Amino acid sequence: MLELRMNEAKILRRQGKKISDIAQALGKSERTVYYYLSQETRARKKRRYPSKLDAYKYFIDSILEDTPDYNRVVLADRLRKIGYDGGMSILREYSAQKQAQITIQAVIRFETEPGYQAQVDWKEHGTKVVDGKKQKLYAFNMVFGFSRTPFVLHTTNMEQSTFLACHVKAFEYFGGVPREILYDNMKTAFILNEEGIWKPNKHLMALANHYGFVPRRCRVRRPQTKGKVERFIDYYTNNFWLRVKNEPLSLAVLNEKVADWIHEINKIPVRHLKASRAERFETEKRHLLPLPKTHYACKKELEVKVSRESLIAYKTNWYSVPPELIGKTVKLSIDPFQPVAEVYHQDTFIRNLELETQEKYLRLYRPEDKKALYRLWEKQQTGSERKKAAKVDVSVRLPREYEKLILGQGAAL
Repeated sequence: MLELRMNEAKILRRQGKKISDIAQALGKSERTVYYYLSQETRARKKRRYPSKLDAYKYFIDSILEDTPDYNRVVLADRLRKIGYDGGMSILREYSAQKQAQITIQAVIRFETEPGYQAQVDWKEHGTKVVDGKKQKLYAFNMVFGFSRTPFVLHTTNMEQSTFLACHVKAFEYFGGVPREILYDNMKTAFILNEEGIWKPNKHLMALANHYGFVPRRCRVRRPQTKGKVERFIDYYTNNFWLRVKNEPLSLAVLNEKVADWIHEINKIPVRHLKASRAERFETEKRHLLPLPKTHYACKKELEVKVSRESLIAYKTNWYSVPPELIGKTVKLSIDPFQPVAEVYHQDTFIRNLELETQEKYLRLYRPEDKKALYRLWEKQQTGSERKKAAKVDVSVRLPREYEKLILGQGAAL
């Protein structure tokens, strides 16, 4: 174990890591790291004895590769169910060695391979006045590990559909896809399953399958594995955001400005890389996976019931649909970046809706829907039609302006 730690320390030192960073990576003091670096590593031949754990190491490795900090007691319970009758000490010792090996391999791989990994995180700006309305403001960040080339997109929510759509925008911006992407424990990326293992949620997994990348979760208590995106977010906050935060905020203008800012900083040489981000990305982009031929639709889907007034509700506003849908459930497919929704009933496309960006409790009728609703209401005033309507529960209610007209003038329409 000591020899393994010495080797890890020397590998990280050859990569140019600081003593403090190596100490944090290995979980040791800086004095211990200095000791490791000063010692000659010698290969010692050790007699190998068979272990009760040998037959189960493949199973253990498969779990730790995905979750290196997996609970050892739970792991022991799972092993005993398949026949392991050894003790906890050898299991803990082997698991600790394997976890250290996986971690150091991850750090080395992420640091050296172009096109292999990108890191993703959000920056939360709190409640701001954006486009004339008080709402939350966020910045989605994706940073490539080799070149440190960033992508930033400001949004007013962190919903699943928005999260996925930001990936699509980033892949299109970079012109390719990394082989894996690293996340923390955000719910829009990873969930804890019944066995206590973190797994990508089904929505992220569908996106990953479409583009061909592997979602990875950041190692617990190993912040250096996701340090590139976190350091960039600090730079973005103290450089870009500091300049614009007191200006009138518009989402479209903000994203234009941050794109221009990124274009400029990509030209600046990064001291420890001895090259600019743009120069490094010229190498990195040759290693990216190509974009698929088909576009991935990242839309928010919502089921709503059509009211007696032939209206469906989204947020605080109401929108009309054809009256024959009264009492039925329709599906809204909402674009995360545009105020547009598609309406479907049983997979049949009905129409596109232009959504209001302001929540004003509006009731928005199309003229043709209003006329059709009134004609349906007239039919239901006859006895036979009224019974039929009651039987299928599609009795209608006129829009308020029709009710006022009929009550006030008697015979109006």
